[in-house]
Amino acid sequence: MLLKTASQSLTDQLCNRFAERIRTRLLAPGARLPSVRLCAQQQGVSPSTVVAAYDQLLAQGLVEARRNRGFYVREM
Repeated sequence: MLLKTASQSLTDQLCNRFAERIRTRLLAPGARLPSVRLCAQQQGVSPSTVVAAYDQLLAQGLVEARRNRGFYVREM
């Protein structure tokens, strides 16, 4: 569960959670991340928070966006 804290935003917490799962191979290359809506519902955050977290993962080179298909874990 994500918690509002002064030290780390919900976006950063979500991004870090996915990044850790990708780096430890819990999410394998080619795996699809949950849809923005589903992830927002599961984590109890707004869709904009999920979009921002996924954008951070894109910037870090951990995932790729496929038009109209979602976000997928990249090969390292």
